[in-house]
Amino acid sequence: MFIRLSYTLNCDTPAYGGKDSFSSKPLNQIKNGDSANTSNWEFFNHLGTHIDFPYHFYQNGQTIEDFTDDYWIYTGDKIQVLDVDLDEKNLLIKPENVKIKNLNLKAELIIFKTGYGKFRNIEKYWKFNPGIDIKTTNWIKKTFKDIKIIGLDSISISSWQHRDIGRNVHRELLNPKNPILIIEDMDLSKINNDTKFKMIFIAPIIVSGSDGSPCTIISEVD
Repeated sequence: MFIRLSYTLNCDTPAYGGKDSFSSKPLNQIKNGDSANTSNWEFFNHLGTHIDFPYHFYQNGQTIEDFTDDYWIYTGDKIQVLDVDLDEKNLLIKPENVKIKNLNLKAELIIFKTGYGKFRNIEKYWKFNPGIDIKTTNWIKKTFKDIKIIGLDSISISSWQHRDIGRNVHRELLNPKNPILIIEDMDLSKINNDTKFKMIFIAPIIVSGSDGSPCTIISEVD
């Protein structure tokens, strides 16, 4: 069975900081006598389910072109989902908020499930979103030696209410010397720590020199 772990981009897609969302403007239209339908899309490159590259926070950081195609494919034995028990008044995910169950120390792709996706259609999703604390970043790097990517079901790894901490977390993870990429705004409504993965495929839009890119994520599960 296949499950998509990314959202559809549309005019209702929430943006970090309440910024402008996705827009689609028709160019050619069959109903107006044109031979085909075409549109012009405008959107922030960190909108919706997207991935951050080191160049997002480092002028000398890697862009999408610095990662090989096999970087986007993960087998089940390289995946770890971590359920998060977080009080809504505390918007920073700390190690003690992570439910340690069936820990896979060889994981390369770590996914935090906060359950916050249920608020995605209201202002709360971007204005009071959970982010990752720097202590958790250090715990991840110490625990998962082979880590390549971190993902979560929050609009950003940076809590809007704790942006200074969020910027430090981004810099710590995206350090060009040993980068850990970040996937934000994932749809994790159909998976949890007990999900048995066969594979996860990440397909970012390939744009030369990009600091971030929307992506489609498909998982195959038992």
